[in-house]
Amino acid sequence: MCSRKLSSVLRRKAFSVSYSMLLVFYGKGKGKTTAALGTAMRALGRGWNVLMVQFMKKGGYGELEFFNSLSAEESPFKNRVRWYMLGTEEFVSPGNLGDEVASINMALAYGFLLNIFPKLLREFNPQLTIMDELGIAIHMGIVDENLGLRVAKVFAENRDRHGIITGRYVPSPIKEVADLVTEVREVKHYFRKGYVSLKGLDL
Repeated sequence: MCSRKLSSVLRRKAFSVSYSMLLVFYGKGKGKTTAALGTAMRALGRGWNVLMVQFMKKGGYGELEFFNSLSAEESPFKNRVRWYMLGTEEFVSPGNLGDEVASINMALAYGFLLNIFPKLLREFNPQLTIMDELGIAIHMGIVDENLGLRVAKVFAENRDRHGIITGRYVPSPIKEVADLVTEVREVKHYFRKGYVSLKGLDL
């Protein structure tokens, strides 16, 4: 079979085969959430329903404004996007899960994962779900690792239900059930020169 014909067959199969994929973006470099957002744009362009869930974050991010515009009444994407930010403006202190900030983050995370998420799977039926910073939420003890693995298996074991999990750290059991694991490494970063987070690039 000539290469052109083979490419055509592979493209047709890519749109006809029914399967699920779990993608993991982790590591100390910048770009994990950015990669997930780029995939969300691609999925929306293909007519998919997209669910975006951000753990330990609240407001102040440019992507929130972007997705709010997608959900506007006049937007053609208004019925195909759901967005949840499960966090506080204050950062959770590592090793201090007993304080109020950590307790609020835990309550938001568990309330969503145990109550809202199953309902969204049934009623909104997202083809792509992004669990942004779920890895770091598990690492810091905000979300139990076993619960995180149960969430990962929703995408690893259900047809036509794809997922992305991001975080600086992601537990090995989740990486083991994933179909794609990408480690994002820092080679060079402008933070090292004293620059603060830049709106449009980092926020």
